Amino acid sequence: MLSDRITTLFHILQCTNTDIARFAGCSPSNISRLKSGTRELGPESRSVQRLAEGVYRYADYENMLPVLGELCGTDETCFESMLPAVLSWLYAESSFTTPHFVTPKSKLARENRRRNFGERLDRVMNLLELSNSQVASALNVDVSLVSRYRSGIYHPNRNERIKEKLSERLLLYAERTGFTEELAKLCGADPTRLNAEIIADWLYDTEKERASEMAETFFQSIDTFSPGQSQSTAGSEIPPVTELKRYWGTSGLRVATIRFLANCVREGGEMLLYSDEPMDWMMGSNEYFIMWAFLMKECVKNNVRIRIIHNVDRIGTEMIFAIKEWFPLYASGMIEPYLFKTVKNPRFCHTIFIQPGHEAILGTFPAGVGEKRWYDYITDKSRLEAMEGSFHAMLSDSSPFLKTYSAEKSDAFWKVCMKYRSKKWISILSGLSIGTMPAGLLERMLDRQGITGSLREHIINIYKERRFQLRYTLDTGGIDEIICLPNLESVLRGDVAVNLGAEMIEHTLFYTYVDYVEHTEAVRKLVNREKNYHLTLLPEAPFRDLQVFILRDAVAVLKCREPYTAFVFFNEQLAQSVQEYLDSLIEQYATDRFTVNQVLKEMLTL
Repeated sequence: MLSDRITTLFHILQCTNTDIARFAGCSPSNISRLKSGTRELGPESRSVQRLAEGVYRYADYENMLPVLGELCGTDETCFESMLPAVLSWLYAESSFTTPHFVTPKSKLARENRRRNFGERLDRVMNLLELSNSQVASALNVDVSLVSRYRSGIYHPNRNERIKEKLSERLLLYAERTGFTEELAKLCGADPTRLNAEIIADWLYDTEKERASEMAETFFQSIDTFSPGQSQSTAGSEIPPVTELKRYWGTSGLRVATIRFLANCVREGGEMLLYSDEPMDWMMGSNEYFIMWAFLMKECVKNNVRIRIIHNVDRIGTEMIFAIKEWFPLYASGMIEPYLFKTVKNPRFCHTIFIQPGHEAILGTFPAGVGEKRWYDYITDKSRLEAMEGSFHAMLSDSSPFLKTYSAEKSDAFWKVCMKYRSKKWISILSGLSIGTMPAGLLERMLDRQGITGSLREHIINIYKERRFQLRYTLDTGGIDEIICLPNLESVLRGDVAVNLGAEMIEHTLFYTYVDYVEHTEAVRKLVNREKNYHLTLLPEAPFRDLQVFILRDAVAVLKCREPYTAFVFFNEQLAQSVQEYLDSLIEQYATDRFTVNQVLKEMLTL
């Protein structure tokens, strides 16, 4: 009987009448009548045809075509072959074997949303009637960051200060408003024993192991950086240091490094840096780090070129620390970071700081020796030459960790992206990609704003290249674009610009309402037509000024605010963490094609 088969099919696919109706483009009541048996129609009926089409498209979106094919007895998963097989199975009288199936990804996403930090924070804030601004004030963070925590776009990670303050304030608000018992119920705790530690454990319980943690810290560090800002300040007075031939322990290395950097500031030239010893000597004292950072910035101001080799065993921690604290140095383009391919010898530690032709610091000692280690301060020319040779030998066994591109080098940046891109192109964009625009629309916008000459030719050429790349990638792999759409008011005011920032074009081209509707319509058709094109719509933008592209064992990040700068980080560990972060956004917010289509259609409806 048709209704029994539909019921069985829906159980296997774990879908509802509404799920299938979305993909079939009809009312859920139509599907309900077929499933309940109140309508007995033949396989040639348009309603049954729509049901079969909806089942196929739902299974396609949920990556369950193999399951559907196993049930219907076909290995062919294309629409033309699968649709007749589904119709045949629905009306077959023979028995069938239930295939093995897995939970569809959208169902998993809903389960994850019920468990993650953001959903729990949202529930407790709603319970206590707390606004984003109230929580932001209590935590001393930006309101937009609380909003991103709440929506699941960001996580406070291992920030113990935020964890402690947040749990204490939530408990305080609950006590003041008389919601202690309700909060305890949320946390699964005894109201008489509820404390800040229990609240913190509940909020963070499901997120102790998070592969995307590095990526989130990485993005926040870059996104919050503004040219000219200073993370730390120090007076221009460099403390006097004792000039010795040998320095002992942590304090000795600090003194020797101040001497070394101060001389580099005065003399200019080049620095060669490598260290695989624990970084406590640098990070263990905030006062010392301020002086260290100040001297490093002074070196950059004096055009000292710095080559630093990171160690493969600690690149995650070292890289995050470097970007968070010294991003101005990376943005200057004066630092060339490399990644040492050879695994560190666990029995020994090494520190090698060289100013070629002038001086060097050399420390080689057994791991764990503590304060009994020593560092030689070398000025002998022959020893310096030998050390430089050793450093360059290490460079030959290293690979670039970061390449920086200014707006003038945007072509070189995109060549690198194309060279290292994977078959599946995944990106977080600040606006609809230029490659999805109708050709005529771009031409009309350029005409209206009077853009002629070389700039017009440059924009048109880039557009043609992106169109080609779009078509090529859809034919050979797939595209996942993650975007937060603007609100209707912004579009009507003419405040929404074409996403030329992804091309590092320092010119703003604004949409009219009609322009944006036309571009959105083109994207809607792309969503409906192209199986390999997926659009994930976020409730709010994860970044202020960044656009991100996943490459093969690398990550490309565009800082889309003047001066435009692009960075390509060549590190598999970082790339995996960013991939995990983007996957988590897609899992949390991805919807079926029908829903995306409806959102795009309805957002601009006056």
